[in-house]
Amino acid sequence: MLRSKFYLIILLFFSGSMFSCMGPERPEPPKDLIPEDYYVDLLIDMQHIKTWRNVEPDSVNADSLKQLIYQRYDVTEAQFLSSHTYYQQQIEQQLIRIDEVIRRLEAERDYIQAHIDSLKDLQTGQDSLSVIDK
Repeated sequence: MLRSKFYLIILLFFSGSMFSCMGPERPEPPKDLIPEDYYVDLLIDMQHIKTWRNVEPDSVNADSLKQLIYQRYDVTEAQFLSSHTYYQQQIEQQLIRIDEVIRRLEAERDYIQAHIDSLKDLQTGQDSLSVIDK
């Protein structure tokens, strides 16, 4: 009885080990895979369109902008979607790519905010000068 349990445990251990080594198959990249750096740039531009669409919900213009972005990167929508699907299947690497997108979008936001602030400072400075002139 004890011996049969021992063999059962050994059998379960080895079969579990074999299945864990097999793991999920790594998907094959599409033939027209967009290089990762272009893909990240595309995601940033697509996020710009998404943000613009939230502010100005005119889908015709947003779709036109998407087509311009595809032309800019010399890719098709199907190529972007197949590359996006492939990259999304690599969960850990995709999280790194998304972190990069977020980092770059935040840097753009900070850059724009700094310019807005400097324009406000200029405007405030001009307003104070006009008060002195009077």
